[in-house]
Amino acid sequence: MRRIEISLVFLVMACSSNLSERPASPPPDRPGGASRDAAAPATVPRPVAEGRPTSPERDAGRPARPFVPQRLPDGYLHYTDACLPGTQVTIAAVGDLLVHHELQRQALKAKNGFVAIWEPVVDLLAKAELTYANLEGPTARGLDRQGNKTPDPGKRFDDKVYTGYPRFNYHPSIARDLVTSGVDIVSMANNHALDRAALGLDRTLDVLDSAGLNHFGARRQGTDAPWYVVTEINGVALAWVGCTLYTNQPDKHGQVMHCFKKPDRVTPLVRKLAQTPTIDAVIVTPHMGKEYVPNPGKKEQKLVRKLLDAGALAVIGSHPHVLQPWEKHVTPDGRETFTLFSLGNFCSHQRPLPRRSSMILFLGLTKGHDGVTRVNGARYVPLHVRMEGDMERFFVEAIDRAGGPQDSRALTTAMFGELNIIAPEDPIVTNPHCDPTWPHHVK
Repeated sequence: MRRIEISLVFLVMACSSNLSERPASPPPDRPGGASRDAAAPATVPRPVAEGRPTSPERDAGRPARPFVPQRLPDGYLHYTDACLPGTQVTIAAVGDLLVHHELQRQALKAKNGFVAIWEPVVDLLAKAELTYANLEGPTARGLDRQGNKTPDPGKRFDDKVYTGYPRFNYHPSIARDLVTSGVDIVSMANNHALDRAALGLDRTLDVLDSAGLNHFGARRQGTDAPWYVVTEINGVALAWVGCTLYTNQPDKHGQVMHCFKKPDRVTPLVRKLAQTPTIDAVIVTPHMGKEYVPNPGKKEQKLVRKLLDAGALAVIGSHPHVLQPWEKHVTPDGRETFTLFSLGNFCSHQRPLPRRSSMILFLGLTKGHDGVTRVNGARYVPLHVRMEGDMERFFVEAIDRAGGPQDSRALTTAMFGELNIIAPEDPIVTNPHCDPTWPHHVK
């Protein structure tokens, strides 16, 4: 299993710079991974992907000036410095894990648990160096809908402890199933985070820590734990910040980061992290917007611009349960940043086609030899939640692998374009136009 660990360098920096937010402790080793040697350094970066240089020496055989295409086709999302050499990191991101009771029943009867729901795309989740999802709901043992202690039923759906809408609670095995599937990090800053009250969120964070699943955007009651987490991949340190529009249950203990509450805590945190020398990029995942609407509102657009201008490199949104557009935003200091306003539902029992149409986003970053980390491109694989039988079983599928449905594919490509698609069988390349032989160059 892939491993992400919080940088020891960042911890030392945090102590010396008196940051008010401090990174969390490293998660335990992932299931199936090698045990950490007691004498090994605290930071164990992932192996470098083949062909991805990590130093000028690795670039010794490369041309001094990278290929820069003169003209690119309309509808293709591209970045000015996409072809600069350096260390490349690819992030995969999926939308809301909204596991309604029908999906929970299916998962808890399956031999491979929750993996059964998204098994057709597990290989795609594992293709990136780091994979993110929004875990929309707690994973708390032995609590009823009101957050009261009650006997736990074990690994079965009882509709008392483990429940669906409107107060979700998933069996804790979902955390390890996500790790097994290649998911490395989740946001807990969403409106369902407190569906089992304060104690339920505490227990959820315990479950995630036990599974080795990085998380951010929420904290245990009575603590001043950081709202963010820092991950390091191939020597590239990414700070993850999450916030939510609201929580369905009262946040009595201030356990969830809110996007719009006064005073604003999110923007100053993003600015502080962006100015931290040992952090290469800041990614923010706001849970916001109007449900089932395919375009962001002015309030959401204003927040995104503020976060990017404060120093974030990318913003990846959720909550509307349908896809919303992506865009490139150039900040006042000249940085080219990335936003996808909503990734829609990764899995759910919501039946309308737009709520069953989604994607795996692949976001590419390059840390150049000048030490600056830039977006090099973004591409995607269209997804669809297939219903089988009399809406008895549900499977997340890559449309171009499954051969349909074409109406779902058309919905997604109308928003994000054909040229930005990655075929499921192809290597993940987020800046294909940097190859002179790319067939879509405009002559």
